[in-house]
Amino acid sequence: MINTIPCGNLAESLKICKQCSSTDQCSVQFNAFWDRQHVGALDCSVNGKHIHINVLYVKPAFREQGIAKALLNFLRADLPGMEVTCQQTVKPDKPANHH
Repeated sequence: MINTIPCGNLAESLKICKQCSSTDQCSVQFNAFWDRQHVGALDCSVNGKHIHINVLYVKPAFREQGIAKALLNFLRADLPGMEVTCQQTVKPDKPANHH
């Protein structure tokens, strides 16, 4: 399934594709594409009325453009009324400078 979501500061629309496995605990992945280039992904597990976000990633060159927010909005629209949880872990692409 592909939908187009207007996204933040991007000049064109973001296309989001959903993939879902059919197991007891459904694994759902949303991939974001801009101008045919993969720019981000959201991977989550769905169990009952609970969604756990495993990974939310946007390529560094496309950050701060509203892509992560669009992926989260798409998740909430696709699976409405469900509780969303995640463990917040931020891994920088390069080590921080300590002065």
